[in-house]
Amino acid sequence: MMPVLAGDDEPMLEAAIDAHDESFVEFVIDHGLGPRWHLSTGRSEFHASRMAAESLYLAQERALAEIDAALGTAGIRYAVIKGVANRLLLYPNPAIRACHDIDLLVSPDDRLRVADALSGLGYQASPKAATISHELELIRGAIFVDLHWGLLREGRLPGEQIDDILSRRRFERGVWMLATEDSFFLLLVHPAFAKHLAGWDMGLHRVADIVDWIQMQPIDWDAMRHRLHANGVKTAAWATLRWVQLLISPRTPAALDEGLAMLRPGSLCRAYIDRWLKSDLSARTREMHWMRQFGFSLLLHDSLAGTIGALRGRVAAHRRRNADLAAFSQSTR
Repeated sequence: MMPVLAGDDEPMLEAAIDAHDESFVEFVIDHGLGPRWHLSTGRSEFHASRMAAESLYLAQERALAEIDAALGTAGIRYAVIKGVANRLLLYPNPAIRACHDIDLLVSPDDRLRVADALSGLGYQASPKAATISHELELIRGAIFVDLHWGLLREGRLPGEQIDDILSRRRFERGVWMLATEDSFFLLLVHPAFAKHLAGWDMGLHRVADIVDWIQMQPIDWDAMRHRLHANGVKTAAWATLRWVQLLISPRTPAALDEGLAMLRPGSLCRAYIDRWLKSDLSARTREMHWMRQFGFSLLLHDSLAGTIGALRGRVAAHRRRNADLAAFSQSTR
């Protein structure tokens, strides 16, 4: 994370590389930060990762132009979300922010139409039973598109209406993206629920997005606290910020400390989550999904009602998955 925190302090970064063996370079690259280290140091060890990121960026930009034209012609509202959008806001050279896929958010009512439109562009749908309730992966060569009609799995965010979110979208840097407050909301809650705040699941390039956002974008923490509270996920956002703080300490931006103070849950919950994060239990329970769910994810809701709502949403999605799979199978033939 040093290029994110130390900027272009090249002597410090060079010393860090030279103080470690080649496994350090491999670790940086595997966590998605190789291009950023190359930008800051010019070291040949990171050159290949940067070239790969820039090549994929160009291919994704061409794909986005095609998708925008197709959905525009069909009159379908959409927004680019997560990494592909964040890199345009946070990076002077967005090509150095490696993104494996393009994430699109659409209205639930439009999901079949969008899948059809992407199929018409040559994308092959790859539906998965575990996630078909809220997203669909489509693939064309090296381009992966994750089509979302929910920010998270059903039941996690009861107060978020996708059509309302899309009504606030903005056209910036050549793409449709979420409003600033919607983007930051997603940046705070998605890692906690979808990535379990586990390093290998999330990658440190996504952590860099959070740190960059906090350092570069204005944040109304009071408004964000009210919105998180309305969705019952203030605890999840606090956990994300606390994990980031643990990873970058002692170089913690003042705005991050402010957010932690505004969002902190009760002392017992706070102590439990802190122990979980410090013990790296999300990584250690990677092969035990049930443990992650019941020992961590369900506790990220602010109330028992929120936890029950998440469980009900999961059960409903499970019961509906065969019908969802069948709908997309018919749609993308």
